[in-house]
Amino acid sequence: TFDFPYPYLEGFARFMERFMEFNHGSNLQKFDITNFECNGYHHRLMELISTVVDRGIQHLHVYMHTCKKDDFIRQNIYKSKTLVSLKLFNVGLKNPEFVVSLPCLKIMHLCNVCYGEDGPLVVEKLISGCPVLEDLQLSRPFDISSQKVVMFLRVSSQTLKSLRLYFRRDSGTDFSAEIDAPRLNYMSVRESQYESILVKNLSSLFRIDIHTKFNRFRLEDLQMNDIFYGFLTGISRVRRMIICLRTLERLYPYSKFGPIPEFLNLYHLKAQVRSSSLQLLQAFLESCPNLKNLILEYSVTVDLEQTDFTNVPRCLISTLEYVEITKPMTRDETGVKLVNYFLENSTVLKKLTISFTGSSFRELELESYKMLLTSTKLSPTCQVIIV
Repeated sequence: TFDFPYPYLEGFARFMERFMEFNHGSNLQKFDITNFECNGYHHRLMELISTVVDRGIQHLHVYMHTCKKDDFIRQNIYKSKTLVSLKLFNVGLKNPEFVVSLPCLKIMHLCNVCYGEDGPLVVEKLISGCPVLEDLQLSRPFDISSQKVVMFLRVSSQTLKSLRLYFRRDSGTDFSAEIDAPRLNYMSVRESQYESILVKNLSSLFRIDIHTKFNRFRLEDLQMNDIFYGFLTGISRVRRMIICLRTLERLYPYSKFGPIPEFLNLYHLKAQVRSSSLQLLQAFLESCPNLKNLILEYSVTVDLEQTDFTNVPRCLISTLEYVEITKPMTRDETGVKLVNYFLENSTVLKKLTISFTGSSFRELELESYKMLLTSTKLSPTCQVIIV
């Protein structure tokens, strides 16, 4: 692993050339380089990377400070028969005019990669040329133009197990994706706003992390409703979920328009929720009849309307065993009502934890909070832990 600033890059290049000259018959297993200033040596660095690829490198990790759009990694990288792991940050990849073949590549992470105008096409060619790909991460992968554009990415793989999409939405750009991965076990979608995400064959999905929002829609917009319903249906077999507040807010108006697909296998849920939007949480819990573990990242806002705590989802009555509420405020009335709500309505609850994470409270304040929890526990064996 090398981390060379500009003054030493020339010496490093010479060292590597001499090293490979004297070790002509040996194969490098891993080449990991981080460079912050090329200043004229970018072309030489690209040639060096090309050489290690020809020498049968298995793990290639390249992290550049800036992406040079006029200088791409040499295209022999698309034909490597030995690469197992490829991680690129701020480098250029040119659209190949031939079929990509990476028969051993299992891990591919592409972040801030420059493709010119063919970003989605290059990524699709790479995926199609990796018959054993298991781990794919795409972080801010496409160049953004100032004009209104639509970026459509198709991810189709029979072997993929982990997929992370971190798209950044800039003005004038809409992202859409289609995911077809029957062996996918984990999916993370973050930091973006999507026009749509179409999912197919996700029967193996175990865990999903959703920190994004879809474009807003009118309740009468049937096409958008169908797309969103299809996405929810496609991930409905998931067993563990992390969901952000923005996604819950996107779900809530849909719950008024029609029923949310049921997540029958979901047993672990971590969600962000505000004191003014607890109705969102109740609406989503209605679709999780077998939920066992619930973690809420709670934040306090000005309540615009009183929260209705009379609705009791099925999971509280039959399956919910562990609840954790983090970051509450000791003097927040709605937060106290939320805690009491779970205590009064959860039949099989075993433990409820209230965690004042990241804050320092006096012992007197914590005792005052305990006194506010005046509810009678429906589950007599439930432990209430305040930390």
